[in-house]
Amino acid sequence: MSAPILKALEAEGYTTPTPIQMQALPIVQKGKDLIGLAQTGTGKTAAFALPILDRLHKDRKHAGEKSCRTLVLAPTRELAAQIAESFRAYGKFLGLSTAVVYGGASMHKQKQAMFRGVDILVATPGRLLDHVSQRSIRLDKVEILVLDEADHMLDMGFIHDLRKIATILPRERQTLFFSATMPKAIEELAAQFLDNPEKVAVTPVSSTAERVQQAVIHVDQSKKQDLLHALLSDKSVKRALVFARTKHGADRIVKHLDMDGIAASAIHGNKAQNAREPSHYRHTELVSTGNSVNAVAANPAQAQVRVRRASTGSPLFANARAGRQCSHAASAAMPTRQAKNAAASTTRCRLVDPTSICGQSLAQPMPCNA
Repeated sequence: MSAPILKALEAEGYTTPTPIQMQALPIVQKGKDLIGLAQTGTGKTAAFALPILDRLHKDRKHAGEKSCRTLVLAPTRELAAQIAESFRAYGKFLGLSTAVVYGGASMHKQKQAMFRGVDILVATPGRLLDHVSQRSIRLDKVEILVLDEADHMLDMGFIHDLRKIATILPRERQTLFFSATMPKAIEELAAQFLDNPEKVAVTPVSSTAERVQQAVIHVDQSKKQDLLHALLSDKSVKRALVFARTKHGADRIVKHLDMDGIAASAIHGNKAQNAREPSHYRHTELVSTGNSVNAVAANPAQAQVRVRRASTGSPLFANARAGRQCSHAASAAMPTRQAKNAAASTTRCRLVDPTSICGQSLAQPMPCNA
């Protein structure tokens, strides 16, 4: 690594590379394509950002008007913004340019940021194609392509956008492909983008973060709100992240929690970006003053999706990354013991009797083997 990058890492408090960084860095530095199986929190952003910054620094050239040398695709605007900030932090002594484009923000400002061209562009697929169609972004100068959280992009229906983007990019490029899980559909997508890639994995496919303790609580659908209230009323809970199946469900959960005196806010796709960011900041401020919950609309119906939810972005997992033991409790109305046991085995959860949390009134007639 170049001296300015090492200086930035020292300023960020980085001392020892993580397993994904140790495996991926040499491969990326050699210019080879890569498949990286790693969850958020394992240091995968640095695993691709550091060698990219090092390469761009050592081989400086202008990308050209409305162009970029490195393109990073991310499934959500929040993740795109985080990745861009990481590039800026690691490369703050290099003088390289970074831009980020995503939906819900001003197209005009994004066009201005891209007009002279940038070294690194982080984008969500849909907004990137909007710019391409308006000729405000060109992709013919891309030297390095990164797909981050590819499984999440597939879940969100970006497959057609990704395929369209692939046809616009130069054939001669380096491609880095990161995913928390590797189902067959992701393998097929990787085959379309990668050329003889090397593969690294730091956690088993569909495994959850080791420091996150998980539990499945079998409770009747009508009692789930009461159970959630009981869980969040525990004084040991300083921050919580709740996933709802639908956007309306997230809003309904927030309404009930507010009525119970638990400060809550919702983030989901129906909210504009300027409404989502203040919600995040407000949640952060409430962390130190009492119980708060951030209700996020998601559909963790599939086991592998729930694995990623348990391993990405939540305050619980942020604590786990800092070395603290954490809890991640999931309540669900599962009608059969077979379904309940399957959920526990798939996500490595322990089964918890709801009566141990908030009394006999929440219990199912069928006993729960903890």
